[in-house]
Amino acid sequence: MAEDNFPSSPPVPSNLNMSSKASSGRDTQLEALRVRQAALESTVAELLSQRASLINSTSPTLDTQESEDAETRAKLAMDAANAKIKSQIKQLQQYNDIKDFGTQLMGLIAEKRGCRIGEVQEEFGINPDD
Repeated sequence: MAEDNFPSSPPVPSNLNMSSKASSGRDTQLEALRVRQAALESTVAELLSQRASLINSTSPTLDTQESEDAETRAKLAMDAANAKIKSQIKQLQQYNDIKDFGTQLMGLIAEKRGCRIGEVQEEFGINPDD
């Protein structure tokens, strides 16, 4: 009869229940990370495909292309991209120089008239935020 006073299985300590919840939370986080990793791997594959396409589209003629290896084509593509970037930067610098010159001229006009630069900009149809 003394055996009837003992339960068939010992009670589960409360800290084990919490670790099971934490384990479940970690499993959820792990699964979310796996999904994110798969998405990133897919993005990398797509970017590599786009890179190969760009390399092929910027390479010289087919005869030369056949004799070059992939690294040479990649270098040519990067050189072309860098040249385009440098050209764009030069054009932006020219634009900024012209804009600065125009702003200085409007400042001189405003000073001569004794009004604000914003009023001169409105007269010339220029938004102050431009």
